[in-house]
Amino acid sequence: MEPLCFDHPDPQRAEKEAILRSLDAAEFKALYVVTRKAASMARQNGDMDRLYALTRGLKTLQRISGERGFVLAVRRPSP
Repeated sequence: MEPLCFDHPDPQRAEKEAILRSLDAAEFKALYVVTRKAASMARQNGDMDRLYALTRGLKTLQRISGERGFVLAVRRPSP
């Protein structure tokens, strides 16, 4: 599964959001995890352009999950 990215502006945004709304909750949450991991790697590598696109994807996932009535929670590793 590829992480979710949005360019600015993204001419395919409406189509991508329609696909996100059609995913079941498990697929949706898996996409969030994949996108979050990719954003973390981009941040560690200093790839700010990629991080920006991934962050836009994460914010979109959070917004749509709220519309659908579930929360995307992230477990933080124990120290």
